[in-house]
Amino acid sequence: MADIIIDVSELRSKNAEKELTEFLEAKLGVNITVEADAITINTDIASKEYLRVLIRKFLHRSDLKERFRPISAGERMIIKRRKKHEE
Repeated sequence: MADIIIDVSELRSKNAEKELTEFLEAKLGVNITVEADAITINTDIASKEYLRVLIRKFLHRSDLKERFRPISAGERMIIKRRKKHEE
C-alpha cells in the first residue's frame, strides 16, 4: 500500500492548503492525512493522474491557475509556483 504525497509548501497559505484538503476529501470521499506542508493520499483511493486533474480543478476554481501548477515527481506531486512570463 503506497501513498502519494502532495507537497504544498509553495502555496504559502494555510487557508489554501486547508481548502485543497477539503476539496480532495469531498471528491475522493475519504479522510486525508495532512502533515506540515504535505498532504498524503492512499494510492488505492485514486490514481496519480486523477489526483493531478483534481489539483488542476482546485487551482482553477480558486483562481490560482495562473500562479501554480501540479508537477509529478516520482511518487510525489508538487504544487509549484509558475515562473513569471516577461513580455
